[in-house]
Amino acid sequence: MKKITLLFISILAFTFTSNSQNMTCGSFCILNIDNVDSVNNTLDVTIYNGDSVFVNYPIVIVTNSIGDTIANISSLFYFFGHMPLDTLVHTIPATVDSLPTGFTGTVYYDDPTDSIAPCAYAYPMTCSVGINEYASQSSVLIYPNPASTVINISIENFSNSETLVSMYDVTGRIVKNVSTTEKSLSIDRGDLRSGIYFVQVKIGDSIVTKKVVLE
Repeated sequence: MKKITLLFISILAFTFTSNSQNMTCGSFCILNIDNVDSVNNTLDVTIYNGDSVFVNYPIVIVTNSIGDTIANISSLFYFFGHMPLDTLVHTIPATVDSLPTGFTGTVYYDDPTDSIAPCAYAYPMTCSVGINEYASQSSVLIYPNPASTVINISIENFSNSETLVSMYDVTGRIVKNVSTTEKSLSIDRGDLRSGIYFVQVKIGDSIVTKKVVLE
């Protein structure tokens, strides 16, 4: 994987970075660490940005309870940025084949253009009330991943809410756009080429973005 995977929000980067501000560590939440893939040697770290700032080139590192780095040893970034009120699923290289039940560790989250030290979060973490309310509502599943013909999206706890699903390629070009009030939908790949894409699910002001690979 290349060091820089351009996310569609690169289009908006100048808007958010023109008035650069330091990220407030207490405004972020590590929602989950899961989906350890022993074949591709990756795991997912899901992070919610409850801050008002755009995080540039976010770097995610995971260590275990004794301080050994188990994910993203090379300290690379895989998204161009993390928008406010967006939940990003960071798929990063891992050195473990599985996580033990009750895994505890530390997640470091860094904006390398920021003047402050990386934010450190003990995992699992208890988030602030506002973030917990959002996290409890953001039950969005995107599967399978990798996908071959169809991408399925399951949306829970948002009954009668209009959902906008947008799919972007790595250049930031919208390749699919779907609006629905249903709790589940499927997107056919059609003539899309194999490669990396980003699926953004937006419900009101809530946004969940996940990287998807088409085989």
